[in-house]
Parts: sequence; C-alpha cells; structure tokens
Amino acid sequence: MREKKLKITFWGVRGSRPVPGRETSVYGGNTPCVAVEAGETLIILDAGTGICNLGNHLVGTRKKVKAHLFITHTHWDHIQGFPFFTPAYLPANELYLYGPNNLDRSFADLMRGQMVFPHFPVRFEELKAKIHLNDIFSGDRLEIEEGLFISTAQNNHPGGGLSYRIDYRGRSCCYLTDTEHYSCIDAYLKNLAQGADVIIYDSNFTDAEYEGTSGYNTKIGWGHSTWQEGIKLARASGVSQLIFFHHATHRTDEELFQIEKEAKVIFQNCQAAAEGKSIIL
Repeated sequence: MREKKLKITFWGVRGSRPVPGRETSVYGGNTPCVAVEAGETLIILDAGTGICNLGNHLVGTRKKVKAHLFITHTHWDHIQGFPFFTPAYLPANELYLYGPNNLDRSFADLMRGQMVFPHFPVRFEELKAKIHLNDIFSGDRLEIEEGLFISTAQNNHPGGGLSYRIDYRGRSCCYLTDTEHYSCIDAYLKNLAQGADVIIYDSNFTDAEYEGTSGYNTKIGWGHSTWQEGIKLARASGVSQLIFFHHATHRTDEELFQIEKEAKVIFQNCQAAAEGKSIIL
C-alpha cells in the first residue's frame, strides 16, 4: 500500500540571491527549492541554489531518481541551481520539468537558455538524464500519479508566474511565492489555497517595508508580499498552517525569529521556513 503522507522539506528559502554567512546560518541562505514526497513520488518546487544540496542528497540515498520539478517562473533565483543538479547528469534518472512560458518563448527554451556558451560550459542537451519539458498554464490541474494532483494559479509578479497546489489522498499543500498581494484578497490564490493543510507564502517584506513607512522606500510593484498578508490569505482560505518563505536577502536569523514571535500572536500555527526542516502532513 502506498504511503498516504505528504512530507515537505525545505532546501532553499531565500529570495533574489544566495546569502551565506553567520547571520543566516539558522534559517539558511540558499534560494528557493522545496521537496515534497507524496508517497513514493518526489515533487520538487523551484530550482534555486537549494536544489544543489537536494541533488547530492538524492544521489547519496537513491539508486535511481525520478522527480517532477515544477518551476514558478524563470527568474534567476528560481532556476540558477538546475545546472548544478547532479541527478540531471546521470543516465539512470528521469526528470519531468514543468513551468510557464514567457514572452512567446516556451518553458523548454527558457530552461535551455541558461545553459549556453559562454555563460555555462555544459549545454542542456548534454545532460544524461531522461528529461521531459512541459509548458504549464494558470488554471491547469494535472494528475501526475494516481491520486496525486497539481493545480495552478496565476501570480502577480513581473513577467508572470504560477503558484501550485498539491493534493494527495486527503492532504494538501500550496506553494505561493513571488506574488504581490492586492488591496483585497487575491481571488485566484484564495481559491487555490481553500482548505489546504499548509501554505508556503511569499513573505519577502514586512508591511512597513512594502508600504515605505518607518524610513523605508516603498516596495510596491516589486512583485512580492508580506507575512502579514500571508496571515490574511490563510484566514480567508481556511488554511491550517502558514509558512513564511522567500526571505529577503537582508533578513537576519534574529529578525526572522522576531517575525515568527510577532506573527504567532495573530496566527498561532505559523513559522518561518528554514533549510533542512521538514513538515509531515
């Protein structure tokens, strides 16, 4: 019998660029990558620098890697780790890649485009794994394995992008990152997240940073949201658990700890995503 649990593990939780160092050692400095194990099926969300360590872990623990990799959008911080994803170089492995097209370029063209000379010495076509590249669109619902569904919604982000929902045997999680909130709750994200067990939400800014108060320059129009807006969406969608994600490059471990402390007063079941931590549903 197939395992019914969803196991979510964070391999990269930072936005924009990697920020290694003493002040980010607790929550981590790698760019976005989340692994979701749905029974025996491996789903990977985004391919930031966190996917490098995930790849090494997979090669060390599995004889053969079969994975479904869903990309929110092809900004660098969400794909920059893929050329260093070790399983892609091994012929026994099979990878299914999904992502949105952009500017009349297919997702396949966008992924191949970062692995070209003189920017990178290995061409995408030289990867040894069996790789399937698929365009995916807002409103799609895919059954990638029996009883395992992936649904999508459009993000409010420069150049566009997608949020994802994973449903597996009565358990569900949503990955809502690189999306800017509106003055009212985003109906598409609310519908996608409705009743989910957990949402992983773009919390790059605080409200003060976003609005440009308390001495900050406004971040309106940058395509990112705040942890406070994440709480609003979680409540509106009837979500059980909220994970703050896509931490700003300047955000220290101490600041994230304080955000968690403040947020729990308003929404008890929340936390800031940290590399290496897992959630089991």
